[in-house]
Amino acid sequence: MKLLHFTLGPVQGFVSQARRTRDLWSGSFLLSYLSGQAMRAVLDGGGKVIFPEVGDQPSITDPLLAAIMGHPLSGNKNPQIGSLPNRFKAEVPDDFDPKRCRDAVQSRWQEIADTIWERYVAPVAGHGKGTKEIWKRQVESFWEMSWVLGEDPGDRSDQRWLDLRKNWRTHHPPAEPGDKCTLMGNWQEISGYVRAKERDAQKEFWNELRRKSGELNLGEHERLCAIALIKRLFPGVAEDAIGWKLEAGTWPSTPYMAAVPWIEEAHERSEAEEYLNILQEDGTPRWAFGEYDTKLPCLRGAGRFAKLDGNLFHKTALDNERAMPELSAQKREKLLDVLSKLNRAVGHPASPFYALLLMDGDRLGSLLQHDQIDPKDVSRALARFTEGVDEIVGEHCGRTVYAGGDDVLALLPLDRALSAAEKLRERFLKSFDDVLGVRRPKGEDGEPLRTTISAGIVFAHYNTTLRSVMREAHRLLDEVAKDKNGRDSLAVSVLTGSGRTVEWVSGWEESPGGTLIARHLQNLASSFDEQFAGRFFYNVRERFGVLTGEDDHTLIPGLDAEKLLVAEYLKSREREGDREKAEAVIEQLLKVCRERRGGEPADEGTLDVSGAMLVRFLATKGRGVER
Repeated sequence: MKLLHFTLGPVQGFVSQARRTRDLWSGSFLLSYLSGQAMRAVLDGGGKVIFPEVGDQPSITDPLLAAIMGHPLSGNKNPQIGSLPNRFKAEVPDDFDPKRCRDAVQSRWQEIADTIWERYVAPVAGHGKGTKEIWKRQVESFWEMSWVLGEDPGDRSDQRWLDLRKNWRTHHPPAEPGDKCTLMGNWQEISGYVRAKERDAQKEFWNELRRKSGELNLGEHERLCAIALIKRLFPGVAEDAIGWKLEAGTWPSTPYMAAVPWIEEAHERSEAEEYLNILQEDGTPRWAFGEYDTKLPCLRGAGRFAKLDGNLFHKTALDNERAMPELSAQKREKLLDVLSKLNRAVGHPASPFYALLLMDGDRLGSLLQHDQIDPKDVSRALARFTEGVDEIVGEHCGRTVYAGGDDVLALLPLDRALSAAEKLRERFLKSFDDVLGVRRPKGEDGEPLRTTISAGIVFAHYNTTLRSVMREAHRLLDEVAKDKNGRDSLAVSVLTGSGRTVEWVSGWEESPGGTLIARHLQNLASSFDEQFAGRFFYNVRERFGVLTGEDDHTLIPGLDAEKLLVAEYLKSREREGDREKAEAVIEQLLKVCRERRGGEPADEGTLDVSGAMLVRFLATKGRGVER
């Protein structure tokens, strides 16, 4: 037997370039599904997948791979979430040809592409200019697959094979001429026309394709390449293309996800029924119930109101005539009036911010190479972690986009994202503790090796492009939580259409084994109105900005930050006699304003006021924040 390491990409180039939440999910699912085809080629060829843990023939334990193999797990016949990573390790017979994996991926991808071509594109291809040639070129050249096959070196050094293989670039996609895709900007859009010279012909092509595919599937100004169009239309052909239905219509949009906590409170009010009645006067707009079944546990039983398109919950969107041209001026005015009454009844409008959570295990490559760690144990621990991800995300009224190995991507309401991240971290640590237990080896410091995970949370305005949000999430996770803060960390930012307004990072715990730092954020935010007043946070930011170093958050030597903050707090609240309470509040605030690398205690000589600004954002839930 030999060892095979296989990888499929590009990951970011395929998944992250998304305009809708459904694009994000569809891309993640397709990538995972195609990786499963490569795994199936290994299993059919007499091999065994070692990493990740997927079970053995015929008892496959991963739900997606089991469905691919034609033996779906009981109760999970139609997997909806990608659970297989884009790279894997396998044992294969000496005569196994890795090209079987490549051919399996390309063959299934071609079948999916052909299904979409025949149903949607072929009927309108005559309106294009070389559309079939563009489609064929892009479909055949998109995927980059690499592998290394060799004898087991016996020293775990094979874990580096794929990383070394990446230095040898052999995949060179063809040049893409003409007008580019509005979603994946490096690829030509498939009409073949140049907009500067052939605008009318290009417009006619896309109007025809929009009518054929459904106007809700293709935006008015979208002109897509073959790859982006497959990703967009794939859920609708899934039953024919892969053998089971995908619940494409259950994906909440970003404005909907932002409004979820508000919907929970609003749907029982009498004004909600009034709002529905006005909307349905003289015919309901065809898009009004776009969020017809979001599958969010917290909204079960919330009725028809909870099935409205997410934009209808936000005054700014409702007031935008271009966004909802089918609403008459009279109906729009009535809806705005009732929405204002509904906001007053609830006590506040819907937040315009939602959360995108990205998590990834730390240094798993090093763990797999440790001579006292059995890679099968790591794989089993990750499988246990993955099994619980969707349940945890659902309990926090979110939707899991992807959960495989040590990776998690999820959409969540703003007010539950920190708690969800905490619970997922707890699940990750427990999964490794359950599997490794007393067999966990010791590190150089004599302590048992820690298994950690880092997270990036982006609180994004719903109008911010998903591509920007995904890019920010990866930056937070990779550059801030991992590289800058030493891993075992949580990084958070607030992102609006005009850019990043807050960035904060910390180790998970206030001190090793201590209280989770996110708990302090949530406690301070929940008591914000009671504890803080006026311009306290802005004054802190302005004054302490000149009391720390220019390039870091190191305080001027001898400066007592706590005394200064207590004084500012008492001044803002006009509570000269309540110093004891002020000191308790400031003590907790300082816990989120100290620099704290992963797994280490806080640096008492630092003050990062972004922690205070994050507390303010969480307390106000972004209401009033301008784009």
